Amino acid sequence: MPELHGKLCYNGQNIFLSPGKTTLDGTLEAELEYRPISDRADYLLLRLRNPGSADSKRVTGAKTLSLSVETDAVPCYHSLWGDDCGAASFMPRDFDLTSDFHEEPTGGRSSNTTGFPFFDIQYGGSAMLAAIGWTGQWSKDVTLFSGGFTVEIGLCDCDFYLKPGESVRLPSVLLLRGSDAAELRREFRRTLRDKFSPRALLGDGFRVPIAIQCFDRYFQALSNSKKDESWASESGQIRTVDEALKARHFDTLWLDAAWFEKGFPHGVGNYRFSEGFPRGLKPVSDYAHKNGMQFVLWFEPERIFRGSDLFGREEFLLMTDPGSDTRLFNLADGEARRWLTETLVAMIRGNGIDVYRQDFNMDPLPYWRANDEPGRRGITEMKYVEGLYRLWDDLLSACPGLWIDNCSSGGRRLDFETASRSITLWRSDTGCFAEDEERRVTVWNNNQILGLSEYLPFHACAVWDSDAYTVRSSATHGLACNFDIFNPAFDFDKAEKALREVCELKSCWDGDFYPLTQATLDESVWSAYQLAFADSGAVYAFRREKSEAPYQTFSLAAVDPDGTYELVFIDERFERTRRTVPGREMAQGLALCIPSPRESLIVRYRKL
Repeated sequence: MPELHGKLCYNGQNIFLSPGKTTLDGTLEAELEYRPISDRADYLLLRLRNPGSADSKRVTGAKTLSLSVETDAVPCYHSLWGDDCGAASFMPRDFDLTSDFHEEPTGGRSSNTTGFPFFDIQYGGSAMLAAIGWTGQWSKDVTLFSGGFTVEIGLCDCDFYLKPGESVRLPSVLLLRGSDAAELRREFRRTLRDKFSPRALLGDGFRVPIAIQCFDRYFQALSNSKKDESWASESGQIRTVDEALKARHFDTLWLDAAWFEKGFPHGVGNYRFSEGFPRGLKPVSDYAHKNGMQFVLWFEPERIFRGSDLFGREEFLLMTDPGSDTRLFNLADGEARRWLTETLVAMIRGNGIDVYRQDFNMDPLPYWRANDEPGRRGITEMKYVEGLYRLWDDLLSACPGLWIDNCSSGGRRLDFETASRSITLWRSDTGCFAEDEERRVTVWNNNQILGLSEYLPFHACAVWDSDAYTVRSSATHGLACNFDIFNPAFDFDKAEKALREVCELKSCWDGDFYPLTQATLDESVWSAYQLAFADSGAVYAFRREKSEAPYQTFSLAAVDPDGTYELVFIDERFERTRRTVPGREMAQGLALCIPSPRESLIVRYRKL
């Protein structure tokens, strides 16, 4: 098995680093932290420190992983596109590596548009999977050589020195190696869920919400002055709870960017409450808790807008153009980060917040580069990203039971380090819109589940309607609901049936994920996937809007061909039919029927 190395280009010379500490000279010490996670998974993290009394020499390349593999097989690469709030978000990238390959995200956000930090490579009877932990501008490179290939993961662009006593951390990598790439994805998903995620820390105290979240529906209307502003108020949020209780299965009240002075986006940088919340948010959270709901609250602490309270605190901010309306809060600065930590802890404790939702609607890379000292390219990014991790770690330490919802214009900061500290309840800003002819949101949601669920154990998004097809296309462990609950004509009975099913199926999402079809924008096909435990599971099947085929047959994974299974078929109207089926039939091909286009079918099964 190939040895694990890091690599530095130091003072013009490439130096390979073994796990442990390496003293390069009196002014630079490199530590490649190594931790075995299982017999097939290893964690690597690169740190640099200057223990001397003079500046170090120049670091012009920093790779946490440099792994060379000998093989005669053509390597097959699998990953996803990043999130771009459109049809391409988290669509698959599958191709044979016949030439050198480079990838990085867009603008300093780790899963933005052009890059996705989880990938695997199959080469003959062997495979590897890498999860990059860097909430910034990482790079991955696959370089071919005669008889094999090299994978390198590190910081995208650096040319810096360290001052005396200074230290930085670089990207981390979780690496899995085995014989089958698809099985490594399932193993990684289990590893992330059981050893690194918020649920690994909180156990039964963690639950993915089935949330009433009316921000996009009602805030867009408020912005267009078509509705009164009662929703964005204490009384409006209490009414939201009362209305949500009619659907019975909501377990979370989610208040997004509508609680602070001047509102979104012009008030970003204010921590004062708007007129609608004269007593803060404690009365709202108390009412939610009294009715069995947890409380999610939105923040965007890194983006600062002109005219907000923090815009004048220039010692805390990074800028590119003095005339710009936007600043970046400087998490690279220790004093600024401590101020923000104390402010957020007070907000969380004082307002009864159960889930801290951190959004980030800008690309930080230009701000990092514009504020690097001469000759120190990359230093601001390294210290900023480490500051982000310290902020989150300090919030979790100071507020026991808290967990973090990671949003960044949707799912643009998904990487191993953020996934270890948070989950994403809003995997893409495609959830900001109801479906129309241009935005095929139901298909996009379905594709996002097919892509992301192979790597991530927890993610969710929003729906705007409560029919079975729409809800099933988006729901995972949980769901955000942009329902029109203030409308007297809203059908709460219909919503109750759909949400009851989401509750019943929550536990299935802890099973292994098997895509039964490929993600595609084609609406003339079926789409399907399977969630499987040892003796039970569920199949989600969708006959898309232009499909002319009422029948499809799927071979199910992880079933005992010699066993017998009880199957429950749940149709678009939630009506149930039971059958007993030999395991061999399920493994060889289970025939499913969906009578009409744009309808769905759930099949739950258990071994007798």
